[in-house]
Amino acid sequence: MSRLPSDVARPAKAAEPFCETSSFRDLQGEMLRLRNTNRDSPETLAYLNWRYERSPGAPEPVLFWLRSGEGEYIGMAAAVFHPYWLDGERVQVAVIGDISLDSAWRGRGLGQELLRFMTAYLDEHFPRHPALVIPTESARRAFAKIGWTTTATLAPLVYLLDPAPYLRPLVRSAGLARGLARGVRWCAQGLAARHVRPGDALSLTFAPETSFADRGRESSVHAGVRDCGHGPLEWRYLRHPRTRFSFATLRHAGEPRAFLVFEESTLPGTCLIYDLFAGSVADLRALLALFILRGLGVPGLASLRLLLDQRHPSRAAIRGLGFFARTPDTVLQIHSRDGRAERLAWRITQGDKDT
Repeated sequence: MSRLPSDVARPAKAAEPFCETSSFRDLQGEMLRLRNTNRDSPETLAYLNWRYERSPGAPEPVLFWLRSGEGEYIGMAAAVFHPYWLDGERVQVAVIGDISLDSAWRGRGLGQELLRFMTAYLDEHFPRHPALVIPTESARRAFAKIGWTTTATLAPLVYLLDPAPYLRPLVRSAGLARGLARGVRWCAQGLAARHVRPGDALSLTFAPETSFADRGRESSVHAGVRDCGHGPLEWRYLRHPRTRFSFATLRHAGEPRAFLVFEESTLPGTCLIYDLFAGSVADLRALLALFILRGLGVPGLASLRLLLDQRHPSRAAIRGLGFFARTPDTVLQIHSRDGRAERLAWRITQGDKDT
């Protein structure tokens, strides 16, 4: 397979598939077609325009194409650069996504060859920019074969606000299940209230109340943490074309101390927590305790769900509030030319996923 960058003319006739690059703007229509052909859930051009918006100070997003010998676009991947704090330094990290290969071309090692081409291109053109991916299982195997490092496993933490649906099959009585659930909820309220300090208050807004960029930098020693400044938060959550997110901010004696980002529209009865930041364990517990108390009062809300990597430093404190761990969903894979990013402890949430 030949490897041709976008600025090199393709031979008039190629016998084998080959790889090349382009900008998003050059081939956005082709990308939308190929993506929707190979996914169960189609997307719109408005969504892709949001997703491929260039971050301030970041390189332009890059698309990587696999084309047949006749020139047909049969596979793709993409790198979009977003700001992270890596061991105290703000770095634009290449977030990899939109990996697709036409079904007729699968099983020939072509997807793996496309990812190998992409990795070599990033190493050559963006040597100071690490790359990360939260892949599907098939993509995980391909990335592992070309040398990407699996640095973390991502597993959901779930808090049951209404255990009645789970109790009903055990007690075989809807009325008894509801009665037992009321007792469990009463205990949950008492446990959560223990972590709320005098002067703690929770506020809900549709926009971030403050920036935690400086604290993100401070917490990134030997770690990789997504930048939680106003700009990245506004792009990720306020301007999302499909989902309306809300911010829950903990104030202690009037001072913003912690926040989380959530939405309740994707999964019926489930509140999905996408991002979470707190300056201390006490602030984290108070934030989630107040959020649990709020959730217990929302009709029809059955659970809270939070995705974190299994080495995330907040997991133990969160488990102590009554969240329980589910089976891991996926992994985090990292690549950097100098190998430094692979040695960091990455702190990953649902907000790091490229959707």
